[in-house]
Amino acid sequence: PTLPNPMSAKRHEQLMTGASTGLLVCAAAIAAIAVASSLGGGGAAGELVIDGLAFPQSLRTAGATQQLMGGGTRYKYGAVKVYAVGVYLDSGGVATLKRSGKRGQALFDAVSGSRTAKTLLLRFHRSVGGKAVVDALRDALKGVSKPLVERFEAALKAVLGESVARGAQLYLTCKADSLYVSDAAAPGQTVGGKGLCLALFGVYLGKQPVSQAVKDGFEAGFAALAA
Repeated sequence: PTLPNPMSAKRHEQLMTGASTGLLVCAAAIAAIAVASSLGGGGAAGELVIDGLAFPQSLRTAGATQQLMGGGTRYKYGAVKVYAVGVYLDSGGVATLKRSGKRGQALFDAVSGSRTAKTLLLRFHRSVGGKAVVDALRDALKGVSKPLVERFEAALKAVLGESVARGAQLYLTCKADSLYVSDAAAPGQTVGGKGLCLALFGVYLGKQPVSQAVKDGFEAGFAALAA
């Protein structure tokens, strides 16, 4: 379209937390579709399923076509599904990462720090208050200046409104130092500032992710693509 302070992790756990386990999906074409179909009932042509929710295999935003690498589900209290996350990278970013030969946390850090187009697509399993989503994402950011966090919060509020419906989607697209926030396949709010995109992707790909399933799903997808 399309689109962490020591207390932040605790705050995120209070609002949208629990064990971060979920179904994973690889971005390896036919194999991924077969796995997705068996786990989630299958998606339409050009879609993969992450824990019952369909995600496009590719999307175009920030002037770049991006491919779904993998993802997983974010749980609350270890049992309630809140949302699923799909991680997308553009072809240039994928090529650079493949050439680097990086694996493990070095790979995740390289993705978070990449300046090429990349997207976190959140699709919600259940309705939730907009404020809960905004507060959780805001408080999970680490190493971001207060003014920049406030601009990020304002952009999320403008896009999400008072409540987030079941099935709703939130695009968080980064390119260089700009973050594009949208709820559909069209531009919404733009927030520019150094460190925001690095911190945002670190929420899911950092050393202490809010959902290990998302991180594992991305790693599996990338490994299949790079094989």
